Amino acid sequence: MENTEPVSKWSMAARDGLILAAVTVVVSTLTFLTKNTFLGMLLWLVKLVGSIWLLWVIMKRYGKAHPNESTFGYGVIVCVLSAIVCSVWAFVEYQFLFPNAVAEAFEQMYTGFEQMGSMLPDTFTDVMLKMEDNYAQINCISSFFWCVLLGLVFSAILSRSTSGNRSVFTPEEMNRNQDDEFNF
Repeated sequence: MENTEPVSKWSMAARDGLILAAVTVVVSTLTFLTKNTFLGMLLWLVKLVGSIWLLWVIMKRYGKAHPNESTFGYGVIVCVLSAIVCSVWAFVEYQFLFPNAVAEAFEQMYTGFEQMGSMLPDTFTDVMLKMEDNYAQINCISSFFWCVLLGLVFSAILSRSTSGNRSVFTPEEMNRNQDDEFNF
């Protein structure tokens, strides 16, 4: 027997958010495993384009199923839920899976400063050491806000082409406004 209960907007958004987050999770893990700068940048570019395309597909599908609604709100919900998964995954990567990656990156930065012949003030070094110790938490929070901001921007852009109803007014309001226009 088939379940005919309607699926809630939130459960659909959670599923779509997990699918969208899976792209970032896979690509970020591959980036850590390859340790090749060029390949990492290429993977990041593919991930960005692929995520935008996937968000467009998700929003387009929602727009077809709900032609009288704007897809902007749904896109934002999907992106926020995806951002939660991505930021938690970033924390797990830096805290547990690849903790040496942070130390290596900071060591390269210190080496670069030494090669340039610049002396780092003690306060700067202290701040950088504290930042290195808390990098997983800092990255988790900043990743969340970055992903939400990008999701907000791309949802706004993509909602224009994915919404069935592109007007902010209902048809009744449109008719009422047109009638009022000609009745002075």
